[in-house]
Amino acid sequence: MQGIWMEGEEREEAGADHIHRLPGSLVMEAEGVTDSFGDRGHRKWKKVVYGGMQSGFEDNHTDTSFLEALVMNANVVKRDTWTAMRDSVVISQYVCVVANAAAVWTFSLNGVLGSSLLFILDALLLLFGFVVLSLTTGSISSTVLLKYALYFAYFVSGLYVLAPVFQTLTRSISSDSIWALTVFLLIVHLFFHDYTDSSIRPPALDVTMRASSLIPETSQVATVNLAKNLAVKKPTTLSGNVSLNASIVASVLVASRLPSRLLVFALMLFSSELFLLFPLVTHCIKQYSIKLHLWFSCTLILVTMCLIFPLNRLALVLFVAVVVFIMLVCPYWLIRIQEYKFEINGPWDEAKLCFDLD
Repeated sequence: MQGIWMEGEEREEAGADHIHRLPGSLVMEAEGVTDSFGDRGHRKWKKVVYGGMQSGFEDNHTDTSFLEALVMNANVVKRDTWTAMRDSVVISQYVCVVANAAAVWTFSLNGVLGSSLLFILDALLLLFGFVVLSLTTGSISSTVLLKYALYFAYFVSGLYVLAPVFQTLTRSISSDSIWALTVFLLIVHLFFHDYTDSSIRPPALDVTMRASSLIPETSQVATVNLAKNLAVKKPTTLSGNVSLNASIVASVLVASRLPSRLLVFALMLFSSELFLLFPLVTHCIKQYSIKLHLWFSCTLILVTMCLIFPLNRLALVLFVAVVVFIMLVCPYWLIRIQEYKFEINGPWDEAKLCFDLD
C-alpha cells in the first residue's frame, strides 16, 4: 500500500512538472483569451454591418451610441388646408363624371333622351375633348389626326356591330339584379380609379407648331412642358384596369335594358367617351393650369347638380353631401390627425439604394 501511494504521488508531481513545462506561446494564448473576456468593459464597440461578431461582444450587442443616428419624422410631409382641399378636387371631379353617367343612363331608360339627342351629346363630348387637347397640349398634325380618326372609326364600327348583342345579353336576368350589380360596379370603379394620372396617353403632338402661334411665351413654355410630361409612358396598374373594366361592364348592363339597338349603340358610345377620354381631358387641364382646373371642376359640379335635380331631390342632397365631405371634411380631418403622426428612422432600417439599377 505504501508503494502504491508513493507511485501515485510521483505521478502527480510528474503531471505538475509537465504543466509547468508548457510552451510559452500556449500560455500567452490562454492568458489572451482570459484577458479578452476579462476587460470586456474597457473595449469599444463598433457598429459593423458586415464582418462577423466582434471579439468580446455578442452578435446582437448594442451600446448607447446605437441610437445616436435616430431621426424622428424625417419623411413626414407637412400639409396645409388649402393644398389638401385643392388635391381633393380631383376626386370630386370624378364623382361628378360617374354621377353624370348615371343621370344620362336614367334619362335614357325613362325615355327622356332619344337616340338622336344622345348622338348629339356624343358629338359634343368628342368635339370638346378634341378642342381641349388641341389647346392644352399643342397642335395635332394631320397625319396623327387621320390615324386616330381611323382608329375611332374602327371602334365605332365595332360598337355598332355589337349593339344587338349588348341589347339581348342580360335578357334572362331580373332587373333588380341588374341595378344592384350596376351600383356595385360603379362603386368599384370609383374606389379603384387612378386619380393621379390618366389610364391612356394622348397622341403624338407637334409642339413646334404650337410655339409659332400667336400665344404668350409663358403659355408656350407651359404647353411644351405639358407635352413632355404626357409623352412619358407610365405602366398601367392593376387597379386602373379593374376600374375601367368595371365601368364598361356597368355600361353594358344598363344598355341591355334599352328598347332599341340604335339607343344601345348611342349609350355605349357615350359611356366609352366619358370613361375613356374624359379622364385624359381633365388630366390635361390640370397639368396645363391649376386655376383652369378649379374653374372647370366648379362648372362640372354645377352641371351635375342640374342633371340630378329633375330626377330625385334626395339624390341631389346625397350628391352635395358627398362633395362637401370630400372637399371640406376630409382635408380638415387630414390636417387634424397629422399632428399625431410619428415616424422614427435609425440604423435598424433596411438600406435603400440612392440610384436606379436599370
